[in-house]
Amino acid sequence: MSEQSKACNITPIPMGKSNAYLVSAPDLVILIDTGCSKNLKPLKQVLRQKELQITDIDYIVVTHAHYDHVGHLAEIKEKSGAKVLAHRDAVDYLKNGHTPFPKGTMLLFKIISNAGNRFFSVGGKFTPVEPDILIEGDYDLLKSEPTIRIIHTPGHTSGSVCLIINDESAIVGDTLFNVLPETVYPPFANDENELIKSWEKLLATGCSVFYPGHGKPFSRDKFRKCFEKKKK
Repeated sequence: MSEQSKACNITPIPMGKSNAYLVSAPDLVILIDTGCSKNLKPLKQVLRQKELQITDIDYIVVTHAHYDHVGHLAEIKEKSGAKVLAHRDAVDYLKNGHTPFPKGTMLLFKIISNAGNRFFSVGGKFTPVEPDILIEGDYDLLKSEPTIRIIHTPGHTSGSVCLIINDESAIVGDTLFNVLPETVYPPFANDENELIKSWEKLLATGCSVFYPGHGKPFSRDKFRKCFEKKKK
């Protein structure tokens, strides 16, 4: 599935346990997250369909530093020569090559989180990466049409960010999930109060389509309904 938005093409790439996204605009190619699958075949297939080479990737945006989103980051950075952008709160984790499990937001996921941090910390490891560009607040990648900016959306992790295209499409990492029925609320988040503030920020962009790190793209209406339930 791909979405056309004012000369900016968004293509989901299933990369193991999570989605990566390729955003191609005139003279600019961006990869958002890198997944943790055992090979780069899905990425190579999408690049081939777009008549692109891996070296055509200009930037890799890290939505957050969990292993299922950055497992291939070091390899793709090396092969592409792309610059890696990450929030400053994610930098230490990227340099160390490990991030703890986030806190669960529901009973089952709280149990999973506690067990994960106690017994399966090795599963959260990845090859360390040194980011090239550090983001502290919001950051403009492309100011002309199509506009592409990165906004800080803490909650799932303190270093979580989202990519906003023309205030129409949002690539949101794990700030939103689309894997459980009737909700897009993440099963894991370190700070739920900050998460709701980030949801308000996302809704304020006016975006109509949201591309999550897990699950299929969904509408603003689904997001808004879930937000209103959580605010009650």
